[in-house]
Amino acid sequence: MVMSRLPALSDRQGFDRRWYAPNLERVYAPANASEVTAAWKDVITRGGKTGELQITCGRHCYENFVYNPGTKYIIDMTGLRGVGSDPHYGYYIDVGYGNWDMYRMFNNMFDTTLPAGSCYSVGLGGHITGGGYGIFSRAFGLTVDYLSAVDVVAMPKGAPTPELYEKVSPVSHPDLFWALRGGGGGNFGIITRYYFQNTPKSPQYLYSTAFSVDWENISEDVFKNLLNYFTCFSQEGQDGNKEQWPSFGIFHANHLAAGKMVLAFYYFDAPSLGIQGPDYESYLHDKVKDQKKALSEIVSLSNEPGPIFGHPWYGTAELISPAKDSDTLRQLTFLEGVQNANGSGPNQFGKYKSAYMNKGFTDQMVSALYQHLQKVPAGLDKSDMSQSLCQIDSYGCAINQVGSTQTPIAQRSSIMKLQYQTYWDSSAAIGKDDKQLAQGLVGWIDKMYSAVYKDYGGFPDPRKDPNGVVDGCYFNYPDICLGVNGESSPGIENAMYLYFLENYDTGPAERNLSSIKSNWNPHNWFASAQSIPVKPE
Repeated sequence: MVMSRLPALSDRQGFDRRWYAPNLERVYAPANASEVTAAWKDVITRGGKTGELQITCGRHCYENFVYNPGTKYIIDMTGLRGVGSDPHYGYYIDVGYGNWDMYRMFNNMFDTTLPAGSCYSVGLGGHITGGGYGIFSRAFGLTVDYLSAVDVVAMPKGAPTPELYEKVSPVSHPDLFWALRGGGGGNFGIITRYYFQNTPKSPQYLYSTAFSVDWENISEDVFKNLLNYFTCFSQEGQDGNKEQWPSFGIFHANHLAAGKMVLAFYYFDAPSLGIQGPDYESYLHDKVKDQKKALSEIVSLSNEPGPIFGHPWYGTAELISPAKDSDTLRQLTFLEGVQNANGSGPNQFGKYKSAYMNKGFTDQMVSALYQHLQKVPAGLDKSDMSQSLCQIDSYGCAINQVGSTQTPIAQRSSIMKLQYQTYWDSSAAIGKDDKQLAQGLVGWIDKMYSAVYKDYGGFPDPRKDPNGVVDGCYFNYPDICLGVNGESSPGIENAMYLYFLENYDTGPAERNLSSIKSNWNPHNWFASAQSIPVKPE
């Protein structure tokens, strides 16, 4: 029998203090897939309706899709804790774990790893089915690129009750397997276990360095040159030169209130690619020296580490900078390097947006970013903006070796991935927010985003971009401003296209998220404002 209980206060709170479920009636805590099935059946017996039942693993949803006033039942997957090896489908891990757990166990048990996210507490359930990427993705691809099978509890068309489908694969259920490799959490069923094959051997080392720049030295031309430099870094390896793949860069384009911007770079050996040893380390030292020289020619670099509040969250760049001025890089073992980069930061209030880019920034985009990163909304103080930024991640390389229809993640030609972020804190009671702060900061990030993509209708919409600069958005960074169910301007079709492009509803039935959702979850369980819509009968 599945364990269920009345909710405690902590059960109502998401990992974003904006999201709270005041009307939660019951929490289920299954320990295995059979209990997950029983929990869903119990909700049905109790009369639960579409939108009232939600699933949680790590609680990191960027919108209130799980924790909201309409949520009455939650199945908390924390108790699913299996990990091991299957003779036919490779290594497996249950969804109760987070990213850090996966890195630690796969490395320590199997001497292998996955290219997943950095934030330790992000649950594997939603992270992986949304695509999954992180600092190892340029070398190894997306997490879903290694999926071989999935265990999932589903209630397809014609089924009277939910049931467990074990080892869903390209052979057993090719349509569902395809959809689960990037179609996002809450759309097709309740995933309980992931299986992976051909995973890369763990690196031995992780190296990092960071360069900070005082805002007072950043003119618009300097900002443009910094963006151009980062674009050039992101273009390295896109021609298939694998020697440049074991690298990842993050440009923390912080608001003026933060005082500095930071460019952070990560490098690692890649035994699976044959990239390791003293020659590689020597190459890295020369490369970072060249980076410092090139950046110094653009702008004077600061001697003090700048703030890093994005993902991963460090507080300052000190932890990823060389320990001594005479050092070129900070060198860590692979596992301690991942641990060093595993910060999710404190649970604050936040708002996020995303965009993929196939090419560098246009002059219009540079100007809009530069101007809005200095603005302070009416009614707020400059200090309120200190955790606001546009985080630009390098992307592509191994990711782009997979075709745009092989998984629901259609963005297989991008070289950068952007995450717009703003965070704030307040003394408001649990489940409440400082409305003035929230309205000011959410309004600021919305206006910046619209201004940056003005030439494309206010969104990174490739349909309105003849030059192929932008390429949509990331479903794991949901943003209700792209469009929601039940509203017409912009409607859910706009959001679905930006997330999945042609994979949403224009491909064949077995590679068409709209059709697969309608077949495998026709009653739209776990519905949210941005659920994939179910086709009407």
